[in-house]
Amino acid sequence: MKIRLWSSVSFTALVTLLTLAGAGKLQAQATDSILVGVVADPSDAVVPNATIIATNRATGVKYTAKTNATGEYRINNIPVGTYDVEASANGMATKKVSGVALDLNRTASVNFKLEVGTVSTTVQVVESSALIDTSTAQLQTSFNSEASLNLPSAGNYLNDTGVLNLSLLAPGVTQSGGMGYGTGPSVGGQRPTNNSFNIDGVDNNRHDVTGPLSLVPNDAVAQFSILENQFSPEFGGA
Repeated sequence: MKIRLWSSVSFTALVTLLTLAGAGKLQAQATDSILVGVVADPSDAVVPNATIIATNRATGVKYTAKTNATGEYRINNIPVGTYDVEASANGMATKKVSGVALDLNRTASVNFKLEVGTVSTTVQVVESSALIDTSTAQLQTSFNSEASLNLPSAGNYLNDTGVLNLSLLAPGVTQSGGMGYGTGPSVGGQRPTNNSFNIDGVDNNRHDVTGPLSLVPNDAVAQFSILENQFSPEFGGA
C-alpha cells in the first residue's frame, strides 16, 4: 500500500500508499497531476495546433499546451486543484470546461469537440463530468482538505494517526486489529508494517522501525490519497 500526502507539505505511504498534499509545494517533487486529451472538429477530424489553457481557480495560474499533428495535447506537472480548461483554434469556436478536479498521482482526460464559428464565439460547459483515468490500472482513493478538517473519521493530529484515518473510508481498508504492528490501517489484509509514507513526493519512512518520520497537521493538508494496488514503480521500495 502506498500513502501519499500533499500539504503545505505533502504525505505518502506504501503497500497502502497514503498521500497528503497541502498549501505549498517544493520544487522537483511529485505533487502534481497530468492533463491530456484530444481536440476534434464536428466531423471528428482532429484539430492540430489548437491552444489548450488550464487555469487554476484558486491561484489564477495558467498552464498551456498545443495539440500535435494527431490533435492530442498533454500538460505535465500541474499542481492539484480545480481548473477551468479551454480549447481554441483558428476558425473554431472556443470551448471551455469548468470545474475540472485534478488529483495527485492521476492523469485526467478532457477531450474537446470544437464547433465552426468566428473567433468571438465561445461555448462554455459549466461543470465537467467525473474524470476517469484510463491511462493506468492504479487503485487510488483521494480526499480533499475539507474531508481532512470536517470528517470525524479524520481523527486528531495528536493521536498519532490524524488524517491517516481517512483511509478507512476506502474499499479494502480496515483497522489494523490483529494484523500486527505498524502505523496506519491494514490494506488488502496486509500488515500495517507494509505501509509506506511520502510527503510532497519525498520518502517519509522510518528505517529503524515502521511508520512515518513525521505527521502533518490536518489543517495543513490540501489532499490526502491512498494507493492500494497497481501503482507505478516510482512508489516502490523495500
